[in-house]
Amino acid sequence: MVKRHLTLTLLGTALLSPMGFSAQAAEPITPPPGGTDLVTFADPARFQFSAQQAATEGGWNTIKEMPFARAFRVSVATRPRVRQQVHWEVPLVRSAAKDSTLLLSFWIRRPQSGGEPGPTTIAVRAGSQPPYYKLKLSAYRDWQQHVRAFKAPSDIDAANAFISIDVGNSGPAIEIADLRCIDYGGEIDIADLPRSAVTYAGREPNAAWRQEALARIETIRKSDLTVQVVDASGKPIPNANVNVQMQRHAFGFGNVVDAQLLGLPEAAFPYTRERGGTAITSSWADAQKYRDVVKEHFNTVTFESELRPHKWQEMTSDTPLGRQLYTNFAQRAVPWLRSHDIAIRGHYIAWGAIDFNESEREFVGRPQAHRQWLWNHMADVLPQTADYVSEWDTINHIIGWGKHTYEIEYGGYDIYAQLLQEARRLAPDARHSINEGKVLPNGYKREPYKRVIRFLNDHGQAPDTVGFMAHFELTSLTPPVELLSVYDDFGKIAPRLQLSEFDVETGDDEQLQADYYRDVLIATFSHPNFVSIVQWGFWENAHWKPAAALWRRDWSLKPSGQVFVDLVKRQWSTDETATTDAEGHCQVRGFLGDYHINVDHQGRKAATQAVLKPGGTHVQIEITQDQ
Repeated sequence: MVKRHLTLTLLGTALLSPMGFSAQAAEPITPPPGGTDLVTFADPARFQFSAQQAATEGGWNTIKEMPFARAFRVSVATRPRVRQQVHWEVPLVRSAAKDSTLLLSFWIRRPQSGGEPGPTTIAVRAGSQPPYYKLKLSAYRDWQQHVRAFKAPSDIDAANAFISIDVGNSGPAIEIADLRCIDYGGEIDIADLPRSAVTYAGREPNAAWRQEALARIETIRKSDLTVQVVDASGKPIPNANVNVQMQRHAFGFGNVVDAQLLGLPEAAFPYTRERGGTAITSSWADAQKYRDVVKEHFNTVTFESELRPHKWQEMTSDTPLGRQLYTNFAQRAVPWLRSHDIAIRGHYIAWGAIDFNESEREFVGRPQAHRQWLWNHMADVLPQTADYVSEWDTINHIIGWGKHTYEIEYGGYDIYAQLLQEARRLAPDARHSINEGKVLPNGYKREPYKRVIRFLNDHGQAPDTVGFMAHFELTSLTPPVELLSVYDDFGKIAPRLQLSEFDVETGDDEQLQADYYRDVLIATFSHPNFVSIVQWGFWENAHWKPAAALWRRDWSLKPSGQVFVDLVKRQWSTDETATTDAEGHCQVRGFLGDYHINVDHQGRKAATQAVLKPGGTHVQIEITQDQ
């Protein structure tokens, strides 16, 4: 039996429903009486579709054992490039006045979902104007009800207003049922209307697991830094003031970065790029802030695109665009990171689903040709990046999905051992890691992932680091106690673990995002097998899931960002001053990492650097008379 782990609280009723698992029956939220419906969802003749580069059709399905009998299903035969290319409109049949309180309620699911869920956006809007209200969410295999109240920011005219639903990236099929938009007028307050809410086990403020984890952090992530201050003859100096200040964590706190924002010169701004079908423009001030955040908060980074095979081939091509991209990457972004002592991870060499990427899709059914292509790529990229890439996601999505994984195409796991062996031959000084998703959230790849790790261990190609793609979303918030149990299981076969792609997206519930983000950080940092936590974005304007960002578009910190800064830069950092005893000693218990030590005794000063390691570090500092 699969362990159910998500608690979705609806009017005091618990609905346990992780993605892909059957939900228990739960009492739905029923909108209170007294309102006026603005939508007639039962009339499909009024629905309007706009599909670009996609084959789309819609129709009603009969639904059993739910609070509704029918659902409208949109099937997308050809996945478009961006979600807005499949746009569905449900017109309003009544108008609403400014400051009216409206309640949006609907049920949604992706019955054929697989892989990472793409976003679905539902908005109340008129024409191309900014929406009156917008809700971005992830739809999963099971039905979920979403209920939100909002104030109409202006008059809403039914003549041109509608509910828009962007479903292009939502999967091959998406179903919506019981869609309602109810006008309660201006007298009722938003707080008086129901709201669907999600929580998770272990969130409570004084949760026992969290107290135990924080205690472990004090034990495994800290040690004693002992400083002795002496004079030129080696005589101890008492009553000297000693300040020890951490400069860099031994633990890896990392993030994914955009090479253009890191490297482009001022003259190239404003810089515009497309993300999710939307053109996003960044100013020079944005780029400077972006670099400041990277320099201040992260000691390791992963380039999001530049070291992927297709992008590397584009950058190293003898074309004006290729030369421009390579110059910015190799001659600006990389040197900037190295000048700030920020480690660089390569993402990626191989991707376990051959048919997912354009550069590998042509090799389906041709494993020998694919092997030649892959070996040629490794021979090209690995030596050229050996000076600056310290770790590779050598095999990304090693389990993969679908009918054309490496395992299926090659007839077993041997290809993975051979691939790691060749990568190590070409880049012997780099760590070579593997990576997979749906292990921490959802969990259905846990056992397959263990099997391939054991195979690699038994065949002399144990991965240097085992990574977890930790993309948590509204209905996949695995309880921290369960995360720790999974960490224990993998720690038995993999001594070095990391979160390699961490983010938390919870729709518009920023406090839920902050709480779960905090708890994943604490649980992970408290586990002795973990060596790093690498996030997959931090700024809303440069994030594959903008709602998962830590910094908003205007660079204000979200609650999750405040959690990050408080934990990593304050609670998990050391900056203390102590006074030497009669023997010239003082001792500070600090977090493992690099330190700057300043000593002051009666106006004479000295300074040095030290590395605080497990088991403790002893440093002797000499103060001479003429200092």
